[in-house]
Amino acid sequence: MTTSVAEVPVTSNSKTAALHTKSSPLGRLLHGIPTVVTFGLLGSVAWFGHHHGWKLPKASELNGATAPVSENWCAEHNVPEDVCVECQKDLMPGCKKPRWCKEHGVSECPTHHPELAQVAGEPRMPKYDTVDAVTQFNRVENNSRCKKFTRRIQFESQAAFDKTGIDVDVVTERPMIEALRINGELGYDQTQVAHLSARVPGTVWKVFKRQGQDVKEGDILALVDAAEVGKAKTSLGTSIIQLQLRKKSFEALKSSAGAVPERQIREAESAYEEARIQVLMGQQALINLGFEVPLGLEKSDPDQLTRRLQCLGLPNDLCEQFAKRGHLTMNLIPIIAPQDGTIVEMDVVAGEVVSSERVIITMSKLDRMWLTLHVKQEDAKYVHVGQSAKFKADGSSDEVSGDVIWISPAVDEVTRTLKVRVDLPNTDLALKANSFGTGWIELRKEPNAVTVPKEAIQWDGDCNVVFVRDKNFLKNGSLKVFHVRQVRLGAKSDTHVELLAGVLPGEVVASKGSAMLRSELLKNSLGDGCGCGH
Repeated sequence: MTTSVAEVPVTSNSKTAALHTKSSPLGRLLHGIPTVVTFGLLGSVAWFGHHHGWKLPKASELNGATAPVSENWCAEHNVPEDVCVECQKDLMPGCKKPRWCKEHGVSECPTHHPELAQVAGEPRMPKYDTVDAVTQFNRVENNSRCKKFTRRIQFESQAAFDKTGIDVDVVTERPMIEALRINGELGYDQTQVAHLSARVPGTVWKVFKRQGQDVKEGDILALVDAAEVGKAKTSLGTSIIQLQLRKKSFEALKSSAGAVPERQIREAESAYEEARIQVLMGQQALINLGFEVPLGLEKSDPDQLTRRLQCLGLPNDLCEQFAKRGHLTMNLIPIIAPQDGTIVEMDVVAGEVVSSERVIITMSKLDRMWLTLHVKQEDAKYVHVGQSAKFKADGSSDEVSGDVIWISPAVDEVTRTLKVRVDLPNTDLALKANSFGTGWIELRKEPNAVTVPKEAIQWDGDCNVVFVRDKNFLKNGSLKVFHVRQVRLGAKSDTHVELLAGVLPGEVVASKGSAMLRSELLKNSLGDGCGCGH
């Protein structure tokens, strides 16, 4: 069954009356009275609840659960009031006036005050001069006016601490190296690099080696056909023939004593000496081109002389091979390896025209490489020749060690850094020229450095701190407290940091998860206690 509702039409007179009522001052006042009354009632309820301790229920209570309320609870430090070391000063007395250690740059230094050490038994001191290590380099300093270290972080119980997931580690002694970490680039040892080119312009006649191939000193890498070489050899051959003829003429005239005028003998002798000088000049011209001119060349007959000049600079077997093929020519000049090594670049093929200015073959010994490091100007004072250095190429896990062999006397105009060269061994040929990586110049080596895991170090805004577990922490019924210690950082590795001050070997510190303690420290940093033990 459907019920219909009839719409009542509103006449123009009734609309006008309603509008008149709302637009008048009295009408607006009457219209707002319900709203004013409602807000007044809400304000009264809020005032009453505020003055009678009303609180909004927690989510667990809305779900039907109830949480116990303890009056003996320190909300500021999250532990029971009667065991709170920050509120109950007699439970764990603090120091009245913190002592600043100028030598180490920390407050309440356990090195100078070993009674602060949270260890069972006699504290162990560092085995090296930590003051000297602190002053050796520019290190991050702590603010001497910082007092956050006077706070202690406390847990209600061992179970409460275990729930946080914070790990602890013992302060241990281990070898550490303090080094400058610098980006670097590998290159060939420039004392072992040879850039080879043709001595004279010509055409590449034959190529015997290829790029990447190992060669020995004296190996022929290529042959160049150069007209200038042919002219020099021909000139020498002609001079030798002239020398031979003039020598015979001089000796013949000299043997016929009295038969010829003395003047004619002297002229023959002069011509002979002139020919001899021409031979020496011809030999020198070939030597300048890199040829080794054999002794006794001037004693060869014309056929032998021609053959020897054609084969000059070529091995006998290669000369015989060319002779059988009819390829011997006076114009050939070899490009010879000046040392053992590897051809690292080769930009030449047979038939190519080359000039003396163009490098066509580059070879180098690869058993050693040069590492170039770009050291900042402010760090240059720490670097000197003979220091040990390490290098790890990008993408490699292997480290290579070497020594600093050169420091540039000038700062680079573009990078404003100082170039430092390190000589590295490359016996397994794993290092590649022009590759980038990270280098470390060893500045200080300490075999017994006092160290903690990297995660244990926290910055509180003014100081580096660690959280040291109280020596009685694990005892039943003991107060579960971590002491805040200012520390001074030294050498760093991938996993550990050297602490030059602030802790002693054998103490236990919070490591992984210690950032949670830092948050608690920064949240509640108004306490007066410092846990210094006196």
